[in-house]
Amino acid sequence: MKTAYIIAALIISTALGFTMWAFSNSMTPYVNIKQARVSSTPVQVRGKILRKTGRLPYYDNKENALRFWIEDANKEQIEVVYKGAKPEAFDTAPETAAHGLVRDGKLYSDSLVVKCPSKYEGEKSPYQKKKSEGTT
Repeated sequence: MKTAYIIAALIISTALGFTMWAFSNSMTPYVNIKQARVSSTPVQVRGKILRKTGRLPYYDNKENALRFWIEDANKEQIEVVYKGAKPEAFDTAPETAAHGLVRDGKLYSDSLVVKCPSKYEGEKSPYQKKKSEGTT
């Protein structure tokens, strides 16, 4: 009976160890642009989307990619090349988090998460009842 418990404990320990190892390898840290440039592994970078002359976002037909610039809290800037579907709120989003790998001084991103524009904050939900529609 003791042998069965030992074998079960070994199997459970091995499975738990493998799960934790796989989970830790799949996590991608948030770093600033300076750290991203020296990283040899995928990273996530948060930054303000730049929309000024010379840094306007555009779709590159040659590479079939959305290209834009972001600036982090340290005022470092990097060009992002994203080959996915443009997020719906991208055109009005103030910030983004881009996941990818830096090559040739550009962040080649495979996923983007955009921050919702602040214009939606404080607006009344269309699903809330008006005060005049009180319940009876």
